[in-house]
Amino acid sequence: MRTPFGLLEPYVNLSPRAVRWATTFALLCSIGIILTGGIVRLTGSGLGCPTWPKCTDDSLIVPAEMGIHGTIEFTNRMLTFVISIAVGLAIITARLQKVPNRWLVRTTWSQFFIILLNAVLGGITVWTGLNPYMVAIHFCAATLLLTTTTLSYDYAHSPAFERWSSKFSVPEGPGTRYRRAKALMEQDKADSASVLNQIPPDPTRPVRTKLAWILLAVGGLLVVAGTLTTGAGPHPGDSNEVHRIELDWAGLAWLHGLIALLVLVLAVGCTWAAQQAGDRKTFQRGLILVGLLLGQGLIGVYQSLDGLPWVVVAAHMVGAALVWVGLLRVLLATIHPDPVALEREPETPAPANA
Repeated sequence: MRTPFGLLEPYVNLSPRAVRWATTFALLCSIGIILTGGIVRLTGSGLGCPTWPKCTDDSLIVPAEMGIHGTIEFTNRMLTFVISIAVGLAIITARLQKVPNRWLVRTTWSQFFIILLNAVLGGITVWTGLNPYMVAIHFCAATLLLTTTTLSYDYAHSPAFERWSSKFSVPEGPGTRYRRAKALMEQDKADSASVLNQIPPDPTRPVRTKLAWILLAVGGLLVVAGTLTTGAGPHPGDSNEVHRIELDWAGLAWLHGLIALLVLVLAVGCTWAAQQAGDRKTFQRGLILVGLLLGQGLIGVYQSLDGLPWVVVAAHMVGAALVWVGLLRVLLATIHPDPVALEREPETPAPANA
């Protein structure tokens, strides 16, 4: 049975630029949904719509009597449709390339299913009266969406995808999809050959990749620790009515800070290793990550000393999203090197003695 994509693909070929725009939009929306979800909780609007999927038992949309909290919560729910459109565009543009790239198609489709998962988790969070553990799980699921949009964005903007797009020239007309299917089976071989053959062998790259994996794993612990710290500590939006995670907030805050320091040390180490190896791509991304971590640390210290103002906490949540993107992109730079990597400058031979 032919899908709508199968019917369209012999006649509709979208450019790689369309994929780049769509994946960028999806990435920005996945960061934005973390911010708006945080604003819902930080303003005490989590139960502005007390049920799900309707806002109230009698109304699908927010009624006027629910006030500003209902408006904030309902607006956040509506933003789910915005990110759904963004992901839909990413799927369409990835699928309707001359030769669809299997990695890109799969990562964009995964975003669709993660959005469905987030919607269900959001409903459960409301039904459980904003159980703090469910709130934490909901945030981690949003981070999972951020992971997949980052993967799609990174590949769509890579030289490897540019070469992939220019490598194949598939004529229009019926039967094209069969040629594309054959090309898809050759993707892994074509990608690895087109990338790795254009840069000099680097025996230190596997070491940097392992270090980047460790950095990402510790960064994941940092996200979890930060989520638990937020769930256990004072709530900027509400006061005593909000259920909190029954853990020692002060202890969690110290643990969160120590893990953040470890992430910073690992990021500096990975960046230094890339600089020593002449790997400009990883080095540049490492510098950006170090800057994000330093800024995030300053925001975290300030919000703790200033009584957790909700605007600063919201900025800290956006910073956490950007740090996670940075961690992923450092890892991807070590896994998939490209011609951006610096070749070592050849040594200048000493002049011959006269």
